[in-house]
Amino acid sequence: MSRDYLIAIDFGTSYSGYVYSIAPRGAELVPNLRRWGQEYGHNTPKTPNCVLFDANGNFMHFGYEAKDKYLEMDKDDAAKNYFFENFKMELYNKKITKDLTIKDGRKRPMSALKVFSAALRFLKDDALKTIFMNTSGTRFTAADFSWVLTVPAIWDNSARQFMRDAAVEAGIVSSSSQDKLVIALEPEAASVWCKKLPCDGFITEEHEGAALQQTPGTQYVVVDCGGGTIDITVHEVLEGGALKELHKASGNDKGGRRVNKRFNQCLREFFCGGLWEDYEREFPCEAQKFMYDFEIVKVAEGDVKMICYYNLCHLVEQNQKKGKKVFNSVEGVSWARGKILISKSKMESFFHESLVHITDSLCEILDSHSQIQYILLVGGFSQSRILCDHVRQQFSDRARVLCPKNPQEAILKGAVVFARDQAVIRSRKSAFTYGVKTCVRYDESKHKSKFTNKEGDWCDVMFKKLVGIDEDVGWDETRKYSFTPTERDHTAMNLEFYRTERKSVTYVDEWGVEGPVACCTVAMPDTSKGMDRRVKLEVFFGSTEIRAKATDLESNCTASVKIDFISK
Repeated sequence: MSRDYLIAIDFGTSYSGYVYSIAPRGAELVPNLRRWGQEYGHNTPKTPNCVLFDANGNFMHFGYEAKDKYLEMDKDDAAKNYFFENFKMELYNKKITKDLTIKDGRKRPMSALKVFSAALRFLKDDALKTIFMNTSGTRFTAADFSWVLTVPAIWDNSARQFMRDAAVEAGIVSSSSQDKLVIALEPEAASVWCKKLPCDGFITEEHEGAALQQTPGTQYVVVDCGGGTIDITVHEVLEGGALKELHKASGNDKGGRRVNKRFNQCLREFFCGGLWEDYEREFPCEAQKFMYDFEIVKVAEGDVKMICYYNLCHLVEQNQKKGKKVFNSVEGVSWARGKILISKSKMESFFHESLVHITDSLCEILDSHSQIQYILLVGGFSQSRILCDHVRQQFSDRARVLCPKNPQEAILKGAVVFARDQAVIRSRKSAFTYGVKTCVRYDESKHKSKFTNKEGDWCDVMFKKLVGIDEDVGWDETRKYSFTPTERDHTAMNLEFYRTERKSVTYVDEWGVEGPVACCTVAMPDTSKGMDRRVKLEVFFGSTEIRAKATDLESNCTASVKIDFISK
């Protein structure tokens, strides 16, 4: 019997995990979720996205084990090793180069590709081990599976390509079999799963009807609230349950980590004379453990009480015995016998930045799309009662606010469903206007610059539009373009891609035009027809990544062209 062999990895900022499916082709797909941390008293659908390397840069541990081993180390041992967490956000809004480095908790650099691929390699190996244990000892290799890797929808193409390169480095796929790796957008994956859920799949009484996919025309917003990003997409259900994107993906880096950052700033303000900074410097593992405790209490509602660890209490006592002022007056924060008490209103203030962004984004979307019926909150950060209550208070009069019962699992399970049927997202909105730099014959009355070669005068900074911002692009749609050489003896053509948020531009060096954001080289070996030669470029914009294929029409040779979005 023919089967679909699928593994989906949700590589998050704070937590990562995977699901797998080995289902008969055509049968209902049932995602198998790996649960984590039982040996540490947890039972979670994802594990902390932490990587521990030894002093020589050799991989040691990942996830709960990396976190636990690092926190158990004394100060000297911890200082020798490399501990990375929350490193996924190093790819957001950054210029990504081949030799990009990221810094560990002690500000020491390591190759970003090494860190990311080590994490992915662990998840790959663990997935194959888990499947072996749950399939009567059937031994599989990575090549037996099609793989999915999730990324934020607001990441640009260079970050998506970096994750693909890291997957190759990790042995998930080979360079020659990259078609077996699908990049899925996190809010899209969540949408694909949530549209299937019956009303009792949500933690709310506001949804009493059938699954969303059963009502064509239904429009809804997905707000993916992660540790690093808030990622928002808007979908409409089509006949048959497929989805159409109505609004280009939006969001930024104001996820759950921003709440942690505001709490940390509050602690610096609350303790006098740099006491908190001293604690972080002298007892980094203990301070980190305290921040992990905050991750747990921030999802609750009401006043919060946090028990402090020994060395923080000891620093407080030492300073008090010396007659030093230990605490500043901070509204909503107090100290009581080794505990820090935080009022409900103070806790809510830590969420302010994230909530303002969510509110502003949803207002803009709802104002533009008046037929939206639902707002779906997914992702680990959406487990926060403060966040959910805020969205309901702000928008319950405009749309029904829904949260699946297991919001952390929605992306994981949706990703493996998406891998099986990528056509479920029938069309997307282009995030930018994309174009390619072209040469045309120079006309003094039209063009602002020229260059001269043996064939004559040219303007070589023209922006040839390929697709416009906010334009609907079908998931399998191909755009075709034709180019000619500027010299009769050219044996290759270099194509440079540019992008802008403007709807229309003339030149690649105008304001608001970025680039080149990617480039590719097309071989043109047959020069017998000189200038009268053509290269056909086919560009696929409708999937989660931009792909291209070039055909030299003289030799009729077709070659896949890798559009390289990563700088040298």
